Amino acid sequence: MTTIIGIQGPDYALICSDSRISTMDEGGFASQITTLGSSSAKIAENGKYLLGAAGDMRAINILHHAFQPPPVPPNTSFKKLDNFMTTKFVPALRECFEKQGYASPENDTATHIAQHGSTIVTVVCGTIYVVDGDYSWTSDINGLYALGTGSSYALGALQALCSSKKMTVTQAKRFAIKAINVASKFDPYTGSPFHTYIQEKS
Repeated sequence: MTTIIGIQGPDYALICSDSRISTMDEGGFASQITTLGSSSAKIAENGKYLLGAAGDMRAINILHHAFQPPPVPPNTSFKKLDNFMTTKFVPALRECFEKQGYASPENDTATHIAQHGSTIVTVVCGTIYVVDGDYSWTSDINGLYALGTGSSYALGALQALCSSKKMTVTQAKRFAIKAINVASKFDPYTGSPFHTYIQEKS
């Protein structure tokens, strides 16, 4: 019920998201479509972080209004930033989700001790990380990311459009909007308006 796109530039990170939320009935069909307002967008600007969620609306609510991420360490190298994500950010996110009653699985079929129902995109120090439902994080060497129900369409479009890793911010924004438009044409759970967020590396 979402499409979120990420482009990792040489000295910036760009995130683009749609605004459609679909309420599913018991048969798995969309019974209602809602367009989010700016105060509840799928990307939260939280201090020095950009935080987004593909999955449950509850995760988006928490990222906007309850989560207080740890302070970003100064002059952080990539290796130190990876360590920070593993030892500081992820434990803080898990603690917040559990405190808000979100992280507990609905039944006993969970394959991990800690698990939640969304995929979280995190931008810190101009670097993109994706935190999965088991709280593991990944980053892609290609620098192209797509999450949610429209992710396959969006990622294919991004791959075709982004021929160089040395894109300017203006080019990246243009390509992201094109790619998310492609996703919205084929994925019924992706819809405008689209929002872009840019964070430069310090």
